[in-house]
Amino acid sequence: MLQKYGGHCFLVVALLVLTLMQLSAGQAQAASQYNYDCSFCHTMPPMDSGTAKKDPSTGAVPGNHAGHATSAVNSCVTCHGSQVSAYAMAHRNKTIELSDAVGYSRKIAAGFVNQTSVPPTPMGSCSTVACHSNGKGTLRATPAWGSAALTVPGGCSACHDVAPSTGNHPTAGSKHANYYGTGVGSCVQCHTDHSVQAKPFSHATSAGHRSIEVKFATGGSFASNQCSNVYCHSNGRGTYTPPTWGGSLTCAGCHGDATSNTLSGNHAKHVNNAAFLGTNYGCVECHSSTVSNDSTISNFTNHVNTTKDVAGSKVGTPVSGTCSTSYCHSDGKGTMKSVTWTGSTALTCKSCHGADAAPAFASKAGEPNYANAGATQLRANSHLNHVASAADCVSCHADTTVDGTTIKAGTFHTNNTRDLKAGNGKGFTVVAGACSAVSCHSGNGIVANVADVKWGASLGCNGCHGNASSLVTNAHAAHVSTKGYTCDTCHAATVSGNTFFVNKALHGDATVEVAGANVTTWSGTTTKTCATSCHLSATPQWNVPASGACGTCHTALSNTTGGLISSNAHSQHFTAAYGPGFNSTLTTSCSNCHTSNTASTHADGTLNLAAGSNKIGTCSTCHQQSTNWTTGRVTCESCHSTAGGALSVIGGITAPDKTSAATTGHGKAGIAQACSACHDNTAAHISGVLGDQKRLLSTLVGATNQECDYCHTNAAKVSGSKLNVRAHQATGLGAKCSDCHNAHGTTNSMMVNATINSTTVSFTGNNTFANAGQTGVCQVCHTTTKYFTKAGVPADAHVDSTTDCTQCHAHNPATGLAFVPNGGCDACHGYPPAPRQTLSAVTFGVQGNWSSARFEDYSGGGGAHLVLAHIKKDAKPSEGWANCLPCHKGGDATHARALPIRTHVTSVSVDIDPQYRFSDQALVTYTSAALVNGGTNKSGSCFNVSCHFKPSPKWSIER
Repeated sequence: MLQKYGGHCFLVVALLVLTLMQLSAGQAQAASQYNYDCSFCHTMPPMDSGTAKKDPSTGAVPGNHAGHATSAVNSCVTCHGSQVSAYAMAHRNKTIELSDAVGYSRKIAAGFVNQTSVPPTPMGSCSTVACHSNGKGTLRATPAWGSAALTVPGGCSACHDVAPSTGNHPTAGSKHANYYGTGVGSCVQCHTDHSVQAKPFSHATSAGHRSIEVKFATGGSFASNQCSNVYCHSNGRGTYTPPTWGGSLTCAGCHGDATSNTLSGNHAKHVNNAAFLGTNYGCVECHSSTVSNDSTISNFTNHVNTTKDVAGSKVGTPVSGTCSTSYCHSDGKGTMKSVTWTGSTALTCKSCHGADAAPAFASKAGEPNYANAGATQLRANSHLNHVASAADCVSCHADTTVDGTTIKAGTFHTNNTRDLKAGNGKGFTVVAGACSAVSCHSGNGIVANVADVKWGASLGCNGCHGNASSLVTNAHAAHVSTKGYTCDTCHAATVSGNTFFVNKALHGDATVEVAGANVTTWSGTTTKTCATSCHLSATPQWNVPASGACGTCHTALSNTTGGLISSNAHSQHFTAAYGPGFNSTLTTSCSNCHTSNTASTHADGTLNLAAGSNKIGTCSTCHQQSTNWTTGRVTCESCHSTAGGALSVIGGITAPDKTSAATTGHGKAGIAQACSACHDNTAAHISGVLGDQKRLLSTLVGATNQECDYCHTNAAKVSGSKLNVRAHQATGLGAKCSDCHNAHGTTNSMMVNATINSTTVSFTGNNTFANAGQTGVCQVCHTTTKYFTKAGVPADAHVDSTTDCTQCHAHNPATGLAFVPNGGCDACHGYPPAPRQTLSAVTFGVQGNWSSARFEDYSGGGGAHLVLAHIKKDAKPSEGWANCLPCHKGGDATHARALPIRTHVTSVSVDIDPQYRFSDQALVTYTSAALVNGGTNKSGSCFNVSCHFKPSPKWSIER
């Protein structure tokens, strides 16, 4: 039973419903109707869900009952003890009793506690039962309860130990384990495979009656502690090495090594030829799919697979003993040369590099001679302009060759990279395929800032100087790229525009001539400062760009010289919390009111305002009523009231219209509250999101309706019907004062919203809550009440619509919600409702026996309320929702209060508290019910509730 009700939870009474009412001495009576046995809740044996979850549709739970028990009660005794034969229904005590003999791991003193919707994962296991042992007297812990039945090969380990640690058995870390694993699958490599037998576990009967059988899956034999003629111990070409059981072999034991001269083909030219190649290649170069170095197997599957696996980053795909796709024998740019594994022809530099099929020129020393495909292309080629003899190879490849004909010791020659390093006294830097600081191109420093050049390309005019987009040295970017100045702005003595010389003699004279219409003075190359009309009185230094940044001519931003500008209303726009909060570090903030600093007019000595901005008068769309930049902050009304002009529009958002606040809102006569009575005019205000900054005073912020309650719960501030007013609903529409009222005033009386629930409202006083047009305050929301609905039906007489409704439905009741009529739970229906049709009698309606219960208001409504496990016998109306919440968890928020109930059956809401959930695989529901007004009702069943396992019987036997 639910502990909050006190007492024990009996499944019998949890499912009781009531029979036909019989009257005796003024007492109403009703009783239960079902017969019960073990299978009523959990079947016999309990159904296994086959998963770690409970199944609310069948009542199945995690377990293996089907394999251990039958439908007979005595089959439960082995695990649950002899007391199961005498269990009454009251044994539902949140504990599963277990015998001590089974050694169940999750057992506590009383048994196994498992009453949650999410069973433990894993469940416990048994460890002291003879039916789970290795057959030699060693008991094994069983798999977790609810696990799948054992199968091969995985099930073998449930009884058998892992492989022995003797000899070379496949224990963790051993060679055989690396090849075949440590599981039972490794056993079949040397022993009979029982997994393919009809009864894979029948061999257990032979334990201790025969010797160990050794039988290789791939052929060979075992005798005298040695393996013979087994492929896994051979060189892969038919020569076998008989290993001794318990011994160890290295790679050389089967294959030989680099100096043994037992390797096939041209191995020696690759693994023992450093004098010619610059380095010796390791096994991994050609066998990377099998090994990771000369002594480590990286893929054990490939090592003994009867195939010579040739693979590597450079080897390509050999065909019939010929390497024709290997990087090692290529021109380095994708053209492969064909060589055979057993060939004897000596190779030179020209064999790979200087032997293009369609040469663009004759190679002198093996330099690539394919046609130049152009810069950035794979086959870009400028060797023709750089190589005169083999010695020139060292100028760019000093890490690879000693003299142009000999490979330098190391791995540079075939490392998949075109290694560039200056030699022969040359100098250069290569980044992303571009050469820079090339001593050959600059005449060893005579020409400064020579542009980078790609291999396969040539230098042009821009190669040294750059262009408008690439000229970023010193302050060039600010003048050329940002402002768009042409070169003659500062170098008029040398050039005209950007491309024409006016005096070629000045171009190469090693001097930078600075002159132009805007240049007043130039200090020369020492300090590089200039005075210009562009920078007012500032004298920026050319090689210090920051000396000409914003703020050096006038104060600007917080991160510029001189700090943030603060004259006139700048502070209100940048730093005041109530202002628009311009970013004090971005130049785009200045552009809100001024022309951009990149505009050609920016440095013309004039204060330039953006279009529509004015120092006095309207200013852009932000201030559409006249303001003055120099006289301080504006009023609330200048933005939010149309009394003086149009509303402000800031960032595309129109200021909310609060014009009516002065005439029908809290500013009207008799209340006369200024904006500052509720709003903090120093708080954050303009964020770009409409309605996110109400700017309420701190005393008005907190719980829902705090801004209204601050005054309306204070007798010193308000009185009469306006004191202690309450919200109409606990949640949803009507829970906030603002759902029905607007403190800034409306066209209705008492600041009632002009629109509520998407419907126009008409309200002129307390005698106009309802009207014939269904636009009264109450009517626009009510749909299921008996009177005054939005649809106008039913039109049952109640009271005159011109009556003051607050006489009975007070806005400020002493307790509860606004407009709710007086009366307890039993004012409208019994506490609880009792059924009219039952099978046998039970007393109710007297002290101690549901004293406030009354017959149901509609057929089937009483159902199983009068069951001890549902509603306690001494329940009183004053306890309110406490006894109802398990099945009506929505409580007061979902209580429609629509009368009479028999014509508003659809208002009945059954919503079971999820704490009584049986399984986490589904929601707790009351299902299959048909609650209709004026039709044939049908009661439903509880689904996935812990007190019923599977779906419960119908709520009412009547319906």
